[in-house]
Amino acid sequence: MSLEQRTSDLLNIAADYRADQCRSLFAQAAEDSRVILKATHIGARHDLRTTLAPEQERLAAEIAAAELKLVTLRRLDAQKNVKTILRQAWPRLTQALRARWDTPAGRAAWVAHHFAVALKALPAKAWMVQHPEDWPAMEREWAKQWLQAHGIEDASFAVEVKMSAGIRIVCGLNVLDASLDGLLADGAQIEGRLLHYLAVETER
Repeated sequence: MSLEQRTSDLLNIAADYRADQCRSLFAQAAEDSRVILKATHIGARHDLRTTLAPEQERLAAEIAAAELKLVTLRRLDAQKNVKTILRQAWPRLTQALRARWDTPAGRAAWVAHHFAVALKALPAKAWMVQHPEDWPAMEREWAKQWLQAHGIEDASFAVEVKMSAGIRIVCGLNVLDASLDGLLADGAQIEGRLLHYLAVETER
């Protein structure tokens, strides 16, 4: 092999070695750059989270406070509406009961219902039925016969001048007050029942 040929081969070997070295250096540089960029991104994200954390906490606290305020306002508004409804319901309820007592059929149903309740709650003797002054005598006679038919033979009837509607049944120390005022006396229970009926109607 001539000197010129050997020289050419050595130059080719050197060129190949240099190319391999360059590729290796470029690959290492690329890997180093990737590692540096990744570390930089991780650090940046950590710094960003550290910077934003107090602001996020502040915003979360403000949102929670706003939601609590909204719930409170809604509750107060609901309570206000309930009070308005109950305030309007009382006169209507009184009027409805008064209207029922003002008709013969309504009075008969009222008296019969509360007589039946009293039969289950009071001793079956010595009843005194207090009633409004304007309760017709014919209806009182019907009431007396109703009681006799159900085992109350000695019932007496007495006018209660302050009573405007309904009846009150007195048996010794026991009293079943089915007068208008007596039926409306337990305001808390009545309001509870009104709210229950209102809730049922709202759900329909």
